Amino acid sequence: MHRGLVWLVASCVLVMGAAYTWSHRRNVVDAVAAPAGPVADVHTPFSESDQEAAQMVTLTGPLADYMTHQNPGQMGALKSGDSADEPRKPYHPTEMDRVGDSPVGTSTPILHKTFPVVALVNLPFDIPPHAASPQFKGTYHSFLKGSGAGSENAADVELLLMNQQQFTDLLNGHASDAVFSTEDAHSQEVNTSLPPTFNDPARYYLVFRNNSRERGKKFVKADFQVDF
Repeated sequence: MHRGLVWLVASCVLVMGAAYTWSHRRNVVDAVAAPAGPVADVHTPFSESDQEAAQMVTLTGPLADYMTHQNPGQMGALKSGDSADEPRKPYHPTEMDRVGDSPVGTSTPILHKTFPVVALVNLPFDIPPHAASPQFKGTYHSFLKGSGAGSENAADVELLLMNQQQFTDLLNGHASDAVFSTEDAHSQEVNTSLPPTFNDPARYYLVFRNNSRERGKKFVKADFQVDF
């Protein structure tokens, strides 16, 4: 009888343990199978204030302005007050930006004749605008006519190349420099550079001066040009 009671108690314990195990297993399965709660969207868009702050951020500087002009769609938001349909103001070049037609590669004859020189003979000429490196060049020969002309040195004359201010000073009797000058000579070759011109022409004077006090005409045969 004692043994039967032990078996009875053991059986009850086994049955209760099996029932507990089965009940606990169902709870675990239900917890695992239960639907999960709402998952937060990691791609939540910016709030309205964040979007306004992002639109206020623009790139500035010469490179950013250039890229905005080249391709505005790739440079983000427009600056405050700008409109996508508003045309840009045209750029108006200044006088220093204007290049115009350049005489480079051309040549202009200045003087090709024979003429008498009693005291002073001048010939004005202009260098056109946009001449980068004008080159004044040529030759002249002076001589006397008639019998008893004397030596060649008796026909010597002076040559001066003057700008407008220098020539004005010369006419007014003031001491004056020259862009180029030679001493008295009866045969001379000239080759000299002149300053470049920009938007306005520059006037020069080719002057032949007879410095001799002796009477009589001296004749000059001159051939000059300006290369650009």
